[in-house]
Amino acid sequence: MEIPEESRELADVTIRVRETSPGFFEANFSPTSPTHMARQGFTVDTKLGAKGKSLGEVLDWAEGHWRQNYPS
Repeated sequence: MEIPEESRELADVTIRVRETSPGFFEANFSPTSPTHMARQGFTVDTKLGAKGKSLGEVLDWAEGHWRQNYPS
């Protein structure tokens, strides 16, 4: 069974969102800069605060989360 997934490439990060089970999502952040403070990347899942009821909603949440915590 294929895991539903969407991604968004921004200038400073690539965000990949997957629905690992119905209603449970994880957002993976991969900064493009090798010197960024989060250069190893990180994941936020539904238990840790990712919000949304669809891949698109979680992807929008993840972009907002990135912009709030790592402004350009």
